[in-house]
Amino acid sequence: MPVLRRPARHTPVLLITVGLLLTGCAAPAQRIEFGPDDTLKAAQRLVTDRCLIRQGLTPPRPGGASPSPDRASRISDALFGTGRAELSLTLPGGHVISQHTDGCLAAAQRRLYGDQRRWFRVSTSMANLRSAAPLADRTEYRLLREDALQRARTLLTEAAYAQKGNRS
Repeated sequence: MPVLRRPARHTPVLLITVGLLLTGCAAPAQRIEFGPDDTLKAAQRLVTDRCLIRQGLTPPRPGGASPSPDRASRISDALFGTGRAELSLTLPGGHVISQHTDGCLAAAQRRLYGDQRRWFRVSTSMANLRSAAPLADRTEYRLLREDALQRARTLLTEAAYAQKGNRS
């Protein structure tokens, strides 16, 4: 079975490919496996899109029609959360990183990583400190990502089967 690994800069192509696969517009006999980053991004997008749609909002797409300013604000609030950010981490240099626990993105993180608070802490540490991140954070990051990757693959497989069943 061929394995395609796409670098992150090809995310729009990946999303189109995933869309084609989910809608049945691609050849079903060819199975394409994405790299871990792209798999997690596709699953996160699937969960956030479903969340926005449940709220009566159209998920934003690059190159798509721009919503009105009021609608764009509603989409942003639904996606990223509102009010005071409930999660924060102060980096060694004093910079504070914050994130909401409400919103579709937070829901996707809980769905994929299980514990949004832990994921926020270790992913923020890894993203900002890189190799200087504490060993415990690097280990926890790897474990949380492995679990999330398994959940993402399951979620995307279920979505593909559901889509295929809707076409029958």
